[in-house]
Amino acid sequence: MGMPEATTLRGDNDFYGALAARKTEIVAEYHRLTPRSRALAKRAALVFPGGYTRDAVMRAPYAPFVVEGAGSTVVDADGRRLIDLWFNATSLPLGHAHPAVVDAVQRQAAKGTAYYAPNEHELALAELLVGRIPSFERIRFANSGSEAVMMAIRFARAQRGCPVLVKFEGSYHGSYDDVSWSVSPSLEHAGAAAAPNAVADTSGLAGTDGRVAVLPFNDAAALRQYVHANHAKIAGIIVEPVANRIGLLLPEPAFLAEARALATQYGIVLIFDEVIAFRVGYHGAQGRMGVTPDLTTLGKIIGGGFPVGAVAGRADILGLSAPDQAGRVAHAGTFNGNPMTAIAGRVTMEALTPEVFAHIGALGADVRQRLAAIADGLPLQVTGEGSLFKITATARKIRSYRDAATNDKAWENTASLALINAGFLMTPTLSGCISAVTTRAQLDGFLDAFQRIVQS
Repeated sequence: MGMPEATTLRGDNDFYGALAARKTEIVAEYHRLTPRSRALAKRAALVFPGGYTRDAVMRAPYAPFVVEGAGSTVVDADGRRLIDLWFNATSLPLGHAHPAVVDAVQRQAAKGTAYYAPNEHELALAELLVGRIPSFERIRFANSGSEAVMMAIRFARAQRGCPVLVKFEGSYHGSYDDVSWSVSPSLEHAGAAAAPNAVADTSGLAGTDGRVAVLPFNDAAALRQYVHANHAKIAGIIVEPVANRIGLLLPEPAFLAEARALATQYGIVLIFDEVIAFRVGYHGAQGRMGVTPDLTTLGKIIGGGFPVGAVAGRADILGLSAPDQAGRVAHAGTFNGNPMTAIAGRVTMEALTPEVFAHIGALGADVRQRLAAIADGLPLQVTGEGSLFKITATARKIRSYRDAATNDKAWENTASLALINAGFLMTPTLSGCISAVTTRAQLDGFLDAFQRIVQS
């Protein structure tokens, strides 16, 4: 699969350089605005390696420390109120400290936060989810999306009795070893586009031999060729139906359809990673795309702001963990289905009606359209789906990791820092999302700030 040609651009040939020339000024302004966060970052460096205990929030020169969140805003350690456009990595669809969620968890906290026993709240949340999504015949809770992915792969291997997981280049599925391959490989080491190398995303991995195969995203022909040749050893195919690191991008329908058809033909377990994608619609991304997986991994929004994960899907596969199964799939977890998470998740999911999804989806579509107008003729791409949006600093139309990897990371990081200075919090790579409490006025302010950044 070749790479698309760059589009014809307006303006001079050093669009990225204009912002790079202002980086010193932007960093100096950030230092001026955030002295308390800077001091806290210095303290953090004395106890956390490099000052961080969570990779996702790392940024240069340091991250703003947050002391409070309410609705669509957070307050940093220096007392600045920022419009939140990432909501703890998309996990807060009702915003921060939603009154109904706060009330529910406060009442539960007075009754205890965790028991060595089942509880009715985990049952109620499970019933809600199983009742909402047709493919969810059974469900098991975990404590993170990474853990949910780990369990889904274990179920797939047990079901099939063979080891190989197929994943796609550029897809992020959490921190489990078997999915920590070719998440963001350098193009220098990535190999041929149609047959990518499996590149470790972290040190400390034992290798992929006999366990993991990496294929190009959105390339139905490459997937078909590999599966036809290797189906006897493939346990599962894991797909992001909204590819986060590639640009919050929907897969092409023909690609997803091919994955479903091949999985059905050979009895391979098709896994949808909807840890982020579940927020694009009332029935998740699978409802939007019209493709039914065998297993789905969940997290983020189903926990109402608390740590959560889940694997849901076919009863026969998840039944492999039932107590009466010989050679059962074991799955322990001290806080699986704990009442605090479960009640917060249930209250949140009950509030996420079809009308709420339609509202935040319409706001997302409007933001993407207006960002695309600002970026017209510039080496910037705007992608996303539902309430999700992403700005990527490249001239290439994005349909695969190889396209997204041509981005100018330094430009994205500097633009993100300039947005914090202006009062808007996004990821360092300019990913954003909208929650039910986000206002049009706040989005107007964000778009105005971004336009000033690209035009300065």
